[in-house]
Amino acid sequence: MMPRKMKVTRSPDNKAYQNRRTEMVEKATEDLQPLQMSPPNYMKGTIAGRAWQRITPILRQSTIIKNADRSTVEALCSAIALYRLGFDDVQENGIQTPIYKSVQNNRGEIIDRDFVGFKKNPAVSTMDAAIRQIRSLSSELGLTPTSRASLLSLTADSDDDDVPSLADVLSGGDGW
Repeated sequence: MMPRKMKVTRSPDNKAYQNRRTEMVEKATEDLQPLQMSPPNYMKGTIAGRAWQRITPILRQSTIIKNADRSTVEALCSAIALYRLGFDDVQENGIQTPIYKSVQNNRGEIIDRDFVGFKKNPAVSTMDAAIRQIRSLSSELGLTPTSRASLLSLTADSDDDDVPSLADVLSGGDGW
């Protein structure tokens, strides 16, 4: 049995030790640089870069995610891009493709093709692996349903109209 992950949130519903832990993390990381708003250069103009731009405003509001967590955010954005590319490939080529075996005559000329079954599109495996990564990294960054609710409680006081809502960020929208 796996131990539960430590909860780092601030909510009146939490136990006192959980809120103290959150305060300790905030205090210990207050001198760290906030997560940069713009994606790394290699991500600019890509699906991963657009994911970065949609996710970072919410992560920055949490006060816990800092630029030191950049590699985790990069990995999440890259996993989102892989998932999306796999999805596009499946849309274009289907989930599976037919397999044929060529029948040749004694001169080596192909005279017929026999259907032998189907094979899975490798993009399906790519999507599956990306989804597992997205779930794991989202949980680490506080983007699971439970942790999103906790982030909302942390950011409820924010009145910055330029920051998209959590629902907008996580729904993907047309910009992905």
